[in-house]
Amino acid sequence: MAGDVAGRLLRPLPIEQAARLLGAYAWSERRLFEALGAWAADEVSAAAAVLFDAQSQQHAWHAALFEERLPLLAHLPAGDVIAPPSPEVGRAMDGLGAMAGTLVRLATMARLVLPRLVAGYRAHLLATAAITDAPVVRALRLVLRDEVEAWVEAESLVQALAGAERGASLAAAWEVLGRIEASLGLSGPGLAQWPGSSPTTAP
Repeated sequence: MAGDVAGRLLRPLPIEQAARLLGAYAWSERRLFEALGAWAADEVSAAAAVLFDAQSQQHAWHAALFEERLPLLAHLPAGDVIAPPSPEVGRAMDGLGAMAGTLVRLATMARLVLPRLVAGYRAHLLATAAITDAPVVRALRLVLRDEVEAWVEAESLVQALAGAERGASLAAAWEVLGRIEASLGLSGPGLAQWPGSSPTTAP
């Protein structure tokens, strides 16, 4: 199984599939921009509000980077490919903005969203060709650098707050995170699954 996945990730995608994958990235990054911006506006923790605001702006830039690198295909306009990677991920991402609770928000980013973004973008990077995919390679490297830094920042704040939190609020954060993870039905790296991946069925 592991060898099959690795082999699939190392084979460059047909241009239509690459377009849909980049469109899913752009859609996801745009939703994160909106969600984190909403969090920053009503966050009670000053440290978390600053983090959410800064990372929101980064996600907006990432969305623009991916949109700029969509292949120009007459039969597949950008509006058709900038879409949720799956209905399950679409519902989860659309609901992020309404998520409440500092620790729940931070844990969702540090323990779920950012790790999956990093894994997915890295997997895509492994399947690019240095010459023909140079613009996409550069975008993925720039975005990966930002996402790793954002992951570390969010996780550091999770650990700082979790050390001060006790009882129900901490337990609630992990419970919410578990429900979100189960609802996504993902079987491989990333939020946008590599073409050919078989989605799992949430229990």
